[in-house]
Amino acid sequence: MKDRTPASKKLIALPLILGITSFLTFAFYYYSANHAPYTYIDIILAGPVLSFIGMIISIITRKSRKMYPTLWTCGLITCLFGFIICALIIVLLIMIMVATFNETWL
Repeated sequence: MKDRTPASKKLIALPLILGITSFLTFAFYYYSANHAPYTYIDIILAGPVLSFIGMIISIITRKSRKMYPTLWTCGLITCLFGFIICALIIVLLIMIMVATFNETWL
């Protein structure tokens, strides 16, 4: 079986970039939710997707973590944290919608 060559530094940095991007989508959602037009609140759905992709890339490049341990660890932690925050916001929004729907039927 061939030994795989270690992933490039760009590929290892990709989860960190995707994690930061998921935080930016959360910030943009928060800004849009608190200002009048409310036009960009659907961007919160992009946060968990970006973080999940970053986690998958982190798992794929785990053999290269010995070369760049800090970069790999920061990328994985950022993606996990971004995924948790955005997923909890989505769950909270779903719970509010369900409570409102149940209230109207009572």
